[in-house]
Amino acid sequence: MAAKRMDLNMRTFLVLSGSSNPLGQTLALQLCSRLAPGSVALILDDDQAKLSALEQLLREQLKPDKVQLRTGQLDEQHSNGVELMEQALQQASSGSFERSIIVHNEGLAATEVLMEPQLSQDWTAYVQRQLYAPVALNQRWLHCKQLTGVQKLAINVTSSLLVRPLIHSGLLCSCKRARDMYFRAMASEESRHNVHVLSYAPGLLDSHQTQCDVNGNVITPESLVASPQILQLPRVQPLQATLKLINILEEISFVSGHDVDYYDTFVL
Repeated sequence: MAAKRMDLNMRTFLVLSGSSNPLGQTLALQLCSRLAPGSVALILDDDQAKLSALEQLLREQLKPDKVQLRTGQLDEQHSNGVELMEQALQQASSGSFERSIIVHNEGLAATEVLMEPQLSQDWTAYVQRQLYAPVALNQRWLHCKQLTGVQKLAINVTSSLLVRPLIHSGLLCSCKRARDMYFRAMASEESRHNVHVLSYAPGLLDSHQTQCDVNGNVITPESLVASPQILQLPRVQPLQATLKLINILEEISFVSGHDVDYYDTFVL
């Protein structure tokens, strides 16, 4: 596959699934600010308070009427994403789009919680949110009637955990690996339909510091990361990671289906 660059300043239907983790706010703001007038942005998350705060921030920061903002609260199992996306498309006043972008940023930061789910139903629910629901949303986006013939870009926000283990995070690593293969396969299957795919790892974020997780456990990255080399890499701010992604799309170029890590190059 040939390398691809994309000018984001086009009339776009944007779906950002997952906005309450450290990268979500800057992804929403930076991507929306680059879209052409007539674009529609749908922001999805299961945290209504953070979703409302992000919507207010976007309306304050973006030029009036440049992008139509829609937000949708995902249910506990994230099973209503397809319905929310279809509603946003039906409500869009713009009848045609030049491109559609879906950004899969689902999931919490790796240091949010130390222990994995213990009960079998909790394991199943975890995989539903991290893997099954994003794939279901993505499949519906691919074959949505309103987006027929529109150039598409799918961005899978991932991490090095798909190839490097993180202690106490076997489920997280496994889901990231499975998602990576799904998007690789999709890139091959859908390339003839003008669909492009990028899996992007934003680096070791500055938010990964010693802290107490949601269960009160003290977490230190040094005790979780199995690779000492990773810990020696510079920490990344969410804005840095987002600008790097945009730079890859617009300037550096990417090969559809390939994984790109923030640390692959420091060009900004």
